[in-house]
Amino acid sequence: MPSTQNVLRVGFVPEHFSSPLHMAIELGFFEREGVVVERVCCPSGTGEMTAKLIDGSLDIAIALTEGLLAGIAKGHDAYKIIGTYVESPLCWAISVGQESKHVDRKSLRNGTIGISRIGSGSHIIPYVLAEQEGWLGDKNNGNLDAPFEFKVLNTFKHMRDSVNDGSSDAFLWERFTTKPYHDSNEVRSVDTITPPWPAFMIAASVRHLPSTEDLRCKESALSKFLAGLTKATEHFVDPLNYETSVQFVQDKMSYTRQDVQDWFSGVRYPKRGCAAISKESLVTCSRILLEAGVISKAQEEDVKAQLSTKYVDAHVAQLV
Repeated sequence: MPSTQNVLRVGFVPEHFSSPLHMAIELGFFEREGVVVERVCCPSGTGEMTAKLIDGSLDIAIALTEGLLAGIAKGHDAYKIIGTYVESPLCWAISVGQESKHVDRKSLRNGTIGISRIGSGSHIIPYVLAEQEGWLGDKNNGNLDAPFEFKVLNTFKHMRDSVNDGSSDAFLWERFTTKPYHDSNEVRSVDTITPPWPAFMIAASVRHLPSTEDLRCKESALSKFLAGLTKATEHFVDPLNYETSVQFVQDKMSYTRQDVQDWFSGVRYPKRGCAAISKESLVTCSRILLEAGVISKAQEEDVKAQLSTKYVDAHVAQLV
């Protein structure tokens, strides 16, 4: 029986990306590594998970790369990044209400964007949109506000309701999670946006970073967690398990088979294992966050200077 110190509370978003995490528990991958994982559903996304890492109600979060990185850059020191979960970038749908006047992204300038929480992906990616459209103006101070107002709505449902009741103009959420609501005509898609970095990384509370004794024996709970998760992602994408994996996602998410197959054809989990982190991808992310006005120049320089100490725990992760 694993000791209590190996029980890990893991935050996740209730989306198709989380399928390998569920599979790791249900097929015993974590149990065989000697850790017990307690899933904590976080429907509000990355902002909710970073808040829970800070207040101590989570040990690990599988969250958006940009949210984790920006949080540490802005002073959160309660967690560090320890791995990569989804290597492919996330495609965000830009959605409006069915009766909305908006027909494309360009008309959203100076509009109200519904977000789950401050610091979440739904809050950060609109800055990337504004940067792409040239709406930020002079970015020299790195602290510009995007030309939007933000309305905190907490949940995905509240965001959908808001664009239909007119209290917000649009919201940004992962494409395939939003697609059933496009198909049902609850909300309408006007465009998509895809930032150039891995969609999800893994962060751990500093309370669980390995001690000197753990480092000597290489048996920290976090390393065991990453080993189990790696085996689950390998199992999930193995061509021999394709039919089982597609059905697993369908059963968990109630998506159509075609939607699952379309998503499956583009998603990539880390071939080098979940402990591997691309240094280049985090540096690129910090540069674009600077260009989008999410972080300052000093904070971007801090990412480059202290990546392997302040941002990533190099005793658990492998920077490549």
